[in-house]
Amino acid sequence: MTLRAVPLLPEPVCLSPDTSLLEALRLMLDKGVNHLPVCNGGKWAGLVDINDILGELLPASARGEHGLKDLRFVGDGTALIATHIKELAAKRVLDVELLDLPTLDEDTPLLEAALLLHRHAAPLPVLGTDGRLKGMLSRRALLAHLIAQVGI
Repeated sequence: MTLRAVPLLPEPVCLSPDTSLLEALRLMLDKGVNHLPVCNGGKWAGLVDINDILGELLPASARGEHGLKDLRFVGDGTALIATHIKELAAKRVLDVELLDLPTLDEDTPLLEAALLLHRHAAPLPVLGTDGRLKGMLSRRALLAHLIAQVGI
């Protein structure tokens, strides 16, 4: 059996790389999701993650791999965070590193899709033969489909 039989997440909003990070954050909060697909000219370009946006609210000195490990000395930092939130309006989705995920197609076997979902923390894109995003495959959708197939 392939992914053709699995219902994908509802028609995804596909952000443009020029979408502001503030708009992307608002969409994530409105839809209750942690990831949104990004398409360039209708073609899959990557996934923007809410954690990337959260990272933009932190001081640059704390973002890197060898950055500050503790920010307690700053205090509550509300004013700093507020400034960074306002700056999200000027930053674009293309300014953050998009998650580069493996892509699936409708002929991907279910076991392969399960393996790839297990290895990655985000839903995976399902692309048509034209490279356009058809939808996102989540763990829940795949597992619900498998349980329904088993009849449990």
